[in-house]
Amino acid sequence: MFQTMRRGAACVLSVVAVGGCAVFAPPDDPVLDTKITTAYEGVAKLAAEGEMGLYADKATYAGAIATYADIQAALAVAAVRAGSQPYAARPAQKAIAAEVSLIQGCSAQVKGLAQLHQMAGIIPNTGATTAMMVACDQAAKAVTAMKPR
Repeated sequence: MFQTMRRGAACVLSVVAVGGCAVFAPPDDPVLDTKITTAYEGVAKLAAEGEMGLYADKATYAGAIATYADIQAALAVAAVRAGSQPYAARPAQKAIAAEVSLIQGCSAQVKGLAQLHQMAGIIPNTGATTAMMVACDQAAKAVTAMKPR
């Protein structure tokens, strides 16, 4: 009798646990994952090139505009996709809002680095790319954390 009750309780707990995922996290969006990965890889490459001295002269900004635009476009799509995810309850809504905020924070840091690059170049070993890398890493981790495991 107790075994039957334990099995029933285990079954109910499993259903509640799986159902709880819909409350706390929105469904997986492969487009969102692809766009945040594209943006993060672009940011990492941009930061590495900046730290290696490729952009030390502000005259190099014109050649990097396409890179900045590609990153910003991927982040814009990621933010829209993240913000339009369906949710079942308030906890998921809060998680989505935090995710969108982190993506927008990454975008703001990319824009800030672009402005610095345009005005003065990116001087290696000054930490100019650090804030961007940290903000974009947090955004990428937030998107990854929302994926079902």
